[in-house]
Amino acid sequence: MANKAQRYFVTGVSMITSFGSFGNNVMVAEWMMQVSYDPVLIAVFLHEGSVTLKNIREKKEFGVNVASDEQTNLVNIAGGYSRSEIDKLKVRHSFTFLKSKFIKAPTISGCVINAECKLFSIKKTGDHVMVIGKVVAMKFDETKKPLLYHGGRYYRLGSLIDPIRQKIKVNEFTFNWFSKESKGKFVLKCVGVIIRSDKKILVIRHFKNNMMYETIPYLFPKRGIDYFQSAQKHVKNIGLNVKLKQEPIMKRLILGNQSKIQRVNFVLFEAKQTKTSNKNKWKDKTEPLLKALID
Repeated sequence: MANKAQRYFVTGVSMITSFGSFGNNVMVAEWMMQVSYDPVLIAVFLHEGSVTLKNIREKKEFGVNVASDEQTNLVNIAGGYSRSEIDKLKVRHSFTFLKSKFIKAPTISGCVINAECKLFSIKKTGDHVMVIGKVVAMKFDETKKPLLYHGGRYYRLGSLIDPIRQKIKVNEFTFNWFSKESKGKFVLKCVGVIIRSDKKILVIRHFKNNMMYETIPYLFPKRGIDYFQSAQKHVKNIGLNVKLKQEPIMKRLILGNQSKIQRVNFVLFEAKQTKTSNKNKWKDKTEPLLKALID
């Protein structure tokens, strides 16, 4: 059962190039991934006895070439034979190699990504050896699509799946308010507090850049800081005597105005007001954004 289940993982396919006294070589690695942004590190998992691993241990460098969906024939050559059986780099009408800038091993033309790597670390991990390379040069071809491997078969990327978001049309002022708050971020993250009274919802005035906007109490959370505690502190600081429920509500929205859109993620906490105040202002839920947050 375990062996059958392992075939249901989905991976990319990369061709690893190397050179050394064990011969120039190209092999296929199904298990390859980026493991760091800064520095850029790529991990590849290799069999202990492979020529590629021997070359890497000797020369301390290698190339990672992420296969495109047009390269199944090259992948079959690189993955179907060992270097001890055939010099795969010399197979006629197959590989077209590119000269590398910082390593002696070549890279392969037509790939999605070509990365030149210097050996960063090496460690035995289970029945494979984990080789981590530090990328010293990398390029990509945005016209290419990666080759996928699943259940012993090759696949192409399918159609794009957008995350489920509620789309709401807002007026220009509301759109501009949140668009400016986003400061160019793809998704604006907000923490808000919902306080109800019959069919109305409590709003407060927010001021920024000589502008005023009335909506629910909200804040922009700091990364890694507990949202619930941040919301509790915020409502206390703005003078609201409320008790928050700990269960969060997620609202993933797309605010639209004409042809413009802004993605906003709200994490909401409902609250019960323990003391009323004449300073509080209540709105009905017909305003599009408020309606989306409450429904």
